[in-house]
Amino acid sequence: MRRPNDIGGMPAGPVNPAGHEIEPWERLITALVSTVGPAAKKITTIDEFRRAREDLDKEFYDSLTYFELWAEGFVNLMEEKGVLKRSEVEARMAALRSRP
Repeated sequence: MRRPNDIGGMPAGPVNPAGHEIEPWERLITALVSTVGPAAKKITTIDEFRRAREDLDKEFYDSLTYFELWAEGFVNLMEEKGVLKRSEVEARMAALRSRP
Protein backbone atom coordinates (compact mmCIF):
# COMPACT_ATOMS: atom_id res chain seq x y z
CA MET A 1 0.00 0.00 0.00
CA ARG A 2 1.33 3.42 -0.94
CA ARG A 3 1.54 5.84 1.99
CA PRO A 4 0.52 9.53 1.55
CA ASN A 5 4.14 10.72 1.61
CA ASP A 6 5.29 8.12 -0.94
CA ILE A 7 5.18 10.31 -4.03
CA GLY A 8 8.35 9.14 -5.77
CA GLY A 9 7.84 8.82 -9.52
CA MET A 10 4.51 10.63 -9.49
CA PRO A 11 3.95 13.77 -11.58
CA ALA A 12 4.38 17.00 -9.67
CA GLY A 13 4.88 20.67 -10.29
CA PRO A 14 7.93 22.74 -9.48
CA VAL A 15 9.17 22.99 -5.91
CA ASN A 16 9.33 26.49 -4.45
CA PRO A 17 12.71 26.65 -2.66
CA ALA A 18 11.91 29.95 -0.97
CA GLY A 19 11.85 29.85 2.78
CA HIS A 20 9.15 31.30 4.98
CA GLU A 21 8.99 32.89 8.38
CA ILE A 22 8.34 30.26 11.03
CA GLU A 23 5.18 30.92 13.02
CA PRO A 24 5.28 30.73 16.83
CA TRP A 25 2.97 27.71 16.89
CA GLU A 26 5.32 25.89 14.48
CA ARG A 27 8.18 26.42 16.92
CA LEU A 28 5.92 25.18 19.71
CA ILE A 29 4.97 21.93 17.98
CA THR A 30 8.66 21.29 17.27
CA ALA A 31 9.42 21.78 20.97
CA LEU A 32 6.52 19.55 22.03
CA VAL A 33 7.59 16.72 19.74
CA SER A 34 11.16 17.02 21.01
CA THR A 35 10.00 17.02 24.63
CA VAL A 36 8.24 13.66 24.41
CA GLY A 37 10.66 12.06 21.98
CA PRO A 38 13.38 9.48 22.46
CA ALA A 39 16.02 12.00 23.56
CA ALA A 40 13.81 13.38 26.35
CA LYS A 41 10.88 11.61 28.02
CA LYS A 42 10.97 8.58 25.71
CA ILE A 43 7.18 8.60 25.32
CA THR A 44 7.48 8.28 21.56
CA THR A 45 9.98 7.25 18.94
CA ILE A 46 10.66 9.00 15.65
CA ASP A 47 9.22 5.97 13.84
CA GLU A 48 5.94 6.18 15.78
CA PHE A 49 5.70 9.89 15.08
CA ARG A 50 6.23 9.33 11.36
CA ARG A 51 3.66 6.52 11.31
CA ALA A 52 1.12 8.74 13.09
CA ARG A 53 1.47 11.34 10.34
CA GLU A 54 1.38 8.78 7.55
CA ASP A 55 -1.75 7.15 9.00
CA LEU A 56 -3.76 10.29 8.26
CA ASP A 57 -6.35 10.01 5.51
CA LYS A 58 -4.70 10.79 2.14
CA GLU A 59 -7.01 13.67 1.24
CA PHE A 60 -6.59 15.17 4.71
CA TYR A 61 -2.82 14.59 4.57
CA ASP A 62 -2.59 16.35 1.19
CA SER A 63 -4.53 19.38 2.48
CA LEU A 64 -2.15 20.11 5.37
CA THR A 65 1.06 22.08 5.57
CA TYR A 66 4.22 20.50 6.94
CA PHE A 67 3.69 21.65 10.52
CA GLU A 68 -0.06 20.98 10.38
CA LEU A 69 0.88 17.37 9.61
CA TRP A 70 3.14 17.41 12.66
CA ALA A 71 0.34 18.79 14.86
CA GLU A 72 -2.27 16.27 13.69
CA GLY A 73 0.13 13.35 13.95
CA PHE A 74 1.29 14.49 17.39
CA VAL A 75 -2.24 14.75 18.79
CA ASN A 76 -3.21 11.37 17.34
CA LEU A 77 -0.11 9.72 18.77
CA MET A 78 -0.55 11.28 22.22
CA GLU A 79 -4.18 10.14 22.26
CA GLU A 80 -3.16 6.64 21.13
CA LYS A 81 -0.66 6.46 24.00
CA GLY A 82 -3.18 7.76 26.56
CA VAL A 83 -1.22 10.94 27.27
CA LEU A 84 -4.04 13.31 26.29
CA LYS A 85 -7.33 13.40 24.42
CA ARG A 86 -8.09 15.31 21.24
CA SER A 87 -11.08 16.86 23.03
CA GLU A 88 -8.68 18.32 25.62
CA VAL A 89 -6.53 19.86 22.91
CA GLU A 90 -9.57 21.26 21.10
CA ALA A 91 -10.96 22.73 24.34
CA ARG A 92 -7.63 24.42 25.07
CA MET A 93 -7.43 25.76 21.52
CA ALA A 94 -10.95 27.22 21.85
CA ALA A 95 -10.00 28.84 25.15
CA LEU A 96 -6.90 30.40 23.61
CA ARG A 97 -8.88 31.69 20.63
CA SER A 98 -11.42 33.37 22.91
CA ARG A 99 -8.74 35.36 24.77
CA PRO A 100 -8.56 39.03 23.83
